[in-house]
Amino acid sequence: MKTAYFLLALATTTLSCQTKPKQETTTTSTAATATEDSAAMLAKRPGPDTPRSAADRLIRALYFEHNAKENPFREKKDRALVDQFFAKPVADLIWNDAQKSPGKVNRTKVNLLFNAPDTGIKKTWVLPAVIGGTRAIVYVTFENKAKPEELKIDMKQLAGRWRITEIVYPDGQQLTNLLQ
Repeated sequence: MKTAYFLLALATTTLSCQTKPKQETTTTSTAATATEDSAAMLAKRPGPDTPRSAADRLIRALYFEHNAKENPFREKKDRALVDQFFAKPVADLIWNDAQKSPGKVNRTKVNLLFNAPDTGIKKTWVLPAVIGGTRAIVYVTFENKAKPEELKIDMKQLAGRWRITEIVYPDGQQLTNLLQ
């Protein structure tokens, strides 16, 4: 009888002490899933319950605080404002174009935040960011001459801070193409 209990206890202990699967296998499959999830996340539009994030707060600051007085597209003396919002390659394009006497874009007539004249812009909304890994997309809607329009801002997280890498305007033009 003691032998039967001993064998039963030994079998139970042996079965309960099985090894876990290797960590490498789990990590690899999780990394592949995260990459797929980020691409899938960026393809979605923000829902009504999407929380605010640092990415869309940066865009809100750009469109509401800096549009009127300190628009980085109109800055010609201090590059710090441009670098505050844009990734280095895009900031270089903006700064180099601003330093040219007749830049590629007439900044006195066209506000590059909207790629439209300031006089026609009314009612601006910044939607919550859609974040996938180190990338984010923020949609900005506005009225241009009483017609609703929307632009898409691509962002990347660099050194823990969100920076703009591209603006796609309602007509399909891209900021980087306008400045090159």
